[in-house]
Amino acid sequence: MAEPTETQGQEQEHSRLGDLVKLAVLAWSMAILTANYLGVFKQSLDPTFPASLLTGTMAAMGVNIRQNKKKDESKPTTLGK
Repeated sequence: MAEPTETQGQEQEHSRLGDLVKLAVLAWSMAILTANYLGVFKQSLDPTFPASLLTGTMAAMGVNIRQNKKKDESKPTTLGK
């Protein structure tokens, strides 16, 4: 009976470590992109790699920035009343 609790504890530790790594990668990529756009680096830096890490990490964390083009038809619009 002790095995399931040990497994759950290990999974929770791995989950916390994974979240910490994701946050570190997110912060690093945001810092590099911000510094590049502000002109901190003396030579030009290609922002493709940090930008791809930023979007990949955000997607892994569940952040989804997308505009819904469909209108919500369940809400009727009242114009001119």
